[in-house]
Amino acid sequence: MSQQYVVEIFGGDRIEAEHSDSGWIFRGIMCASCSQLLSSLVSSGKNPKDWLPPEGEGHSALLVRELILKIQGQWQFPFPHSEVCHCRAISTETVDQAILSGAHSPEEVSIITTASTACGTCRPDIISILNYRGCLK
Repeated sequence: MSQQYVVEIFGGDRIEAEHSDSGWIFRGIMCASCSQLLSSLVSSGKNPKDWLPPEGEGHSALLVRELILKIQGQWQFPFPHSEVCHCRAISTETVDQAILSGAHSPEEVSIITTASTACGTCRPDIISILNYRGCLK
C-alpha cells in the first residue's frame, strides 16, 4: 500500500512524494530552486521522516517544509475552514496560495486577495496562517 503526498502552488511548482514497499519516489513540476532543495535532501540518504524542514520564506522552502511536515505527520494547518474572509468570500486556499507566492504580511495578503479589507475580523486568522508558514514580516 502506498502513501502519496502533494504540495503545490497552483499554476506553478508541484511536488509529489510517494512511499511504497520499494521506497520513496519524488516527482513533479518545479523550478530550479525547489528541485535543488529537494535533491539535496534526497541525496542526504536519510529517510524523509528524519529530514529537518528548511528555514526561509521563499516559496521553495515553504513548499518543501510543508511536504516534510506532511510526510512526518506533523502538518496541522491552523485554520480548518474553507473560507477565511466571509465579507469578501475569500477562501482559505486563496489566502494560502497568496502567502506561498510571496505575500508575507497581512497587508500584502489583503492587497492580493482583498481578504480583511472590510470588517477585519479575519485578520487574526490570516496572521495565524502567516505565523504557521513561518513567514510573517
